[in-house]
Amino acid sequence: MKANKEDWRAITFAFYSLVHNDLRDWEKLPDELKNSDMGGLCQKYIDTKDIRYLIEAGEMVAGKNWYTALGRTF
Repeated sequence: MKANKEDWRAITFAFYSLVHNDLRDWEKLPDELKNSDMGGLCQKYIDTKDIRYLIEAGEMVAGKNWYTALGRTF
């Protein structure tokens, strides 16, 4: 995945929506982002509903306190 601001913002927003059980932004993401490391974790969560994948993805994007950090961002 190319690391540019627009891509990271898009996948982070889709992740935030996914955490709140909204898949619409995830479904709009290009395959390149869905197939990234973070995208893979998100897809594993969608497939399994195993919260550990959300936690790992959140920590990847925003650190240990990811839920608070993203809540203040969006």
